[in-house]
Parts: sequence; C-alpha cells; structure tokens
Amino acid sequence: MEDVFYTPAKSIQILNKVKDSKFYGSINRADTEKDVQRFIDKIKNMYPDASHNVSAYILGSGERALKYSNDDGEPAGSSGPPVLQSIEGEGLSNTVIIVTRYFGGTKLGIGGLIRAYGETARMVIAEAGKLKLSLYYKIEISIGYQLLGTVMGQVEAFHAKILDTCYKNETVSIIVLLKPGNSEKLHNRLIEKTSNKIIYKETGYKYK
Repeated sequence: MEDVFYTPAKSIQILNKVKDSKFYGSINRADTEKDVQRFIDKIKNMYPDASHNVSAYILGSGERALKYSNDDGEPAGSSGPPVLQSIEGEGLSNTVIIVTRYFGGTKLGIGGLIRAYGETARMVIAEAGKLKLSLYYKIEISIGYQLLGTVMGQVEAFHAKILDTCYKNETVSIIVLLKPGNSEKLHNRLIEKTSNKIIYKETGYKYK
C-alpha cells in the first residue's frame, strides 16, 4: 500500500464536443466496487438514450490496485483503455470516470475515438482537481483499566485519532487511527510504559 495517493477533489461533469459528437465526462471518488457501480448506474440513468457510456476505474494503489475499463459497444480498445490510461497518467486512485457519447453522425475512426475519449477524461480530471489522501492504520489496543490513563497519554503524544472505546468487565479496548510511521513506535512505547501488559493489533487501514 502507498502511504499517500490522490483522488478527485470533487464530483463533476464536463462537455467535450468533437465534430458532431458530444462527449460528457463524469468523475467521482469511489472507495469500493459498490461505489463504482452506483456511480455508473447514476450516469446511465441520467443519459438513457446515449450511444455509449464508457467507464474506467482504479481502486487502491500500488501492485494491489484493481483496474478496469469497459468499451460499452465502441470498437475494442478505442474508448475504455484511453480513459483508464488518463486516470493512471494523472496518478489517481479510488477514481471512476464515465464518458457518455452522443453520436452526431460523423464517424471518428479508431484513432479519433482514442483521442476523444482520452481527451474528455483528462479534461474532467483537470476540472475536478486532486485531493491528497494519507494512509492510516486502524489499531486496537486492549488493556486493564488501571493502565488506561497511561495508554491514553501515549496515544495523544503520537497524535493518534481515537475512533472508539469499548469497555468490558476487566479490560478496555481503544480503537485509533495512526500514521504508518508511528505504529511501531507507539507499540514499543506502550510495551515499555505498561511492562508489556497490552494487546496491540492492526485491524485494518483507512485513507483520509
């Protein structure tokens, strides 16, 4: 996972006219495949009479990123891949773009389609702007009640954000968000301060 990545700063739509065809570029942040599908369905419902609704998205970052494109009836490789390449070229993740085409009667050819779809995607990315997101680990720290003050003091010292606190019969669990570079440091500090009387688990991650 990357410690930092970029996603669209806002959801927006632009119009790009190429010869007689109209290309509407729509962009949105998407953190899951369900987010992607909801946005694609929304755009298709907005333009039910469109010639094509070409889509592409990237979820996640680095080697584990999920990448996908769909030509939606255009000649293979002429539309979805150029949109996907535009997302990649701008260094975006957790991003979905749909380019909606209304055919105006003039054929553009494969090369013309590649240029039109790629250009529309780049235009909507430029209009949306980029939002920088940082990786945070979700950490669960379980301790006895007598150590709560000690642990909370260290959590605050490492600028961790407290998400939740769960009280049980003899223990308390604190769920925090913490930057990756501070996770091992906090763990070591808590071992030292509590004489290793803690359970420290990374339970997931979040970008914000």
